[in-house]
Amino acid sequence: MSDGNDLELAYYRAVEDLFATLRGVPHVISPKDFQLLREWWRDEVPLAAARAGITEVFARRRERGELDPVVSLSYCRHAVRKHAQRLAEMQVGATDGTSPPPDSGPSLEVLAADLNAVAARSRSENPRIADIIESIATAVESASELPVSALEEHLFALESVLLANCIEALDGTSRESLERRARHEAESTAATPEARERTFRALRDRLLRADLGLPRLELDG
Repeated sequence: MSDGNDLELAYYRAVEDLFATLRGVPHVISPKDFQLLREWWRDEVPLAAARAGITEVFARRRERGELDPVVSLSYCRHAVRKHAQRLAEMQVGATDGTSPPPDSGPSLEVLAADLNAVAARSRSENPRIADIIESIATAVESASELPVSALEEHLFALESVLLANCIEALDGTSRESLERRARHEAESTAATPEARERTFRALRDRLLRADLGLPRLELDG
């Protein structure tokens, strides 16, 4: 098999693996989605743009409180194209003689290592949560292709999906306890129903992060 075919298959596998990671369950790309993947490859859509766009879609749906899962890559096509255009514009700007952007690789390696450490501690109690955290760690480490300006948004989206998938992976008793604690505090600190719901979600995420010992997914400095 030629090197070109190897690279194309690696591209498909990277997108498929990320999509399954963000869904939190195994996923097989449909024939329709495979055609979309071939289109992205043919049009030279950077893998970084595909990763950023797909992750953004999952995070935005969570922010809107939409519970239906993303079941197809077609939901992500506009976000992927947007990120591809953004990366192309940044690459043009990088040729204007300005200083090169800082290397985010070391910071991402530290974040990935911290996540993997949490996964190791969690494995005996909840293997599913450990698998989710390890998958997000892989996504974090592979995000070094993104420029810093786009990377911060990508990390925020990854964190949102990480928290959502970990909450879903809790057993019923643990989830009820987490939500009861967050709901109790939200009821005492927010006035309107809308504010209480926003506060509840923020508190639930904060409590889960503390319970699991999850690091914040953000760059140093």
